[in-house]
Amino acid sequence: MILSAKLLRPAGSSSKTNSLLVRLNSPPGGTNQQRRPLVLGLALDRSWSMKGEKLEAVIQASSSLVNWLTRRDYLTAVAYAEDIQVIQPIVPLAEKNSVIHRLGTIQVGTSTNLSGGWLHVLRSLELFPETDVYKRAILLTDGNPTLGIKDPVQLIEIASNAYKKGITTTVIGFGNDFNEILLKEIAESGGGNFYFIESPEETGDIFFREFGDIGTLYAQSIEVKIHFPKGMEYLDSVSEIASYTEPDPEESGRVKTLVLEVGDMRADDVKSLVVHVKPNGKDTPESMSIEASYYDLSDGMKLEQKNKDLSLDWTSEEAKEDADVVVETLIARAGRGLKKAGVLLKEGYSEEAITLLSDMLKDISEKEELAPDVLQSLGFRISALKVRILENSPTASKHLVASASELKSGGVMDFPVDDGIEYHDEIFSYRTSEDIDLYKCPDIKNTIQEKMKEGYRYVVFNLGRSSYIDSSAIGMLIQVAGWLRKRGGELVVSNLRDSVKKVFSITRLESHIRAVEAEEDAVHLLQNWILEKRV
Repeated sequence: MILSAKLLRPAGSSSKTNSLLVRLNSPPGGTNQQRRPLVLGLALDRSWSMKGEKLEAVIQASSSLVNWLTRRDYLTAVAYAEDIQVIQPIVPLAEKNSVIHRLGTIQVGTSTNLSGGWLHVLRSLELFPETDVYKRAILLTDGNPTLGIKDPVQLIEIASNAYKKGITTTVIGFGNDFNEILLKEIAESGGGNFYFIESPEETGDIFFREFGDIGTLYAQSIEVKIHFPKGMEYLDSVSEIASYTEPDPEESGRVKTLVLEVGDMRADDVKSLVVHVKPNGKDTPESMSIEASYYDLSDGMKLEQKNKDLSLDWTSEEAKEDADVVVETLIARAGRGLKKAGVLLKEGYSEEAITLLSDMLKDISEKEELAPDVLQSLGFRISALKVRILENSPTASKHLVASASELKSGGVMDFPVDDGIEYHDEIFSYRTSEDIDLYKCPDIKNTIQEKMKEGYRYVVFNLGRSSYIDSSAIGMLIQVAGWLRKRGGELVVSNLRDSVKKVFSITRLESHIRAVEAEEDAVHLLQNWILEKRV
């Protein structure tokens, strides 16, 4: 983990308000022989409104998720309506077909006892005896609770308490009838993600994204502390991150330390945190101390700590603002603004929501030249959300809140990653030499990482010599695809034998990673994509 920090402008500049950017960069994690086992709990809504295509899509996506997990992982599944149906008690995924068969037996009920299903899963995860594992609950619903605990404050507290016990909660809202503000707050308090599924066709993609998150975890329970020296005052946090302050025992009313509870972090990821600060004109300290602590999942849950002393420049000459801090501040503000717009829209203030988005677009347009790829993409997203409001889309608020969730820790939408490498548009073809299992995956990932250091971001995987791939290989392909896409590239697989085609079909991987017949077809496909991007 790399901890870095910088200010928008020198501490001694005449402006009263300054911005501090704290950034965490996690390593790719490709050298790990084995990731920590996952203990996953599914709490699935089977109320009457889920009948038909919605429930079928959830069952299919859940079955795919089972296949993407490895035999070292564990799963429990509960379906809730007016009562709780235990589909699968916690079981190691050594034999997946029976688990998938059980998922296929879910039948719709009537009411929505959300807390009952979720608490049953949380209890199972809490009582799981092994400690060297990562525990996550996935709560899916298409409506508001009608039975059990309905109080939002209590539901948020459940998520927070579970997170303190090492269990994270991801929440997925399906359709038009759920409370997106509540579900987002549950996910934030539970250290997980919030997703919105508008139609059954999107279900597989959401489960795929969630697997990409939990399948490549690097750090858990990240906490960042910013210690403000005499002479530097804390104003507020721009980033939508849970936080609290510690007072200065020597000076009444002054904040000595800001504690940011960042949560978990994937390998090959970036978390950007922005806070507002100002000099008080009394002291000129030499530096500001920042520390980050976390549990390293790649090293037996070892508690790690990183420290950064940020030198403070007290020269009074005005200096050019740091472009990186400007961009990350815009992204952080966009996250806050989208959530606020979602709340306004939900409360019936559509004109105010539109005005807020218009102001955000103006700010982004004025700074677009600083990072065209990032800010243009952000501007397009906000413009599309504004159009939804203007069209009176019934799901506009849900899209706003889901987009805000994606931006909660900086540039986490599909923006290209600036890792200091100049990427080009040449295509690298990787040809496997044998079957791919848990023990071969690290070497393959290392090879791809080395090619990426050479600037490659378009890769063809020729699987012609592989008659067998296990779930670890599936996870590896998903991870590699994620690396490439974050850098504006793509992965295409080719030459699949019938046995491997069957695995792709069973796991529905073909819906997320493009597969073609021959290597030359894959190269041609990528060449066309590259040409289209240049137009």
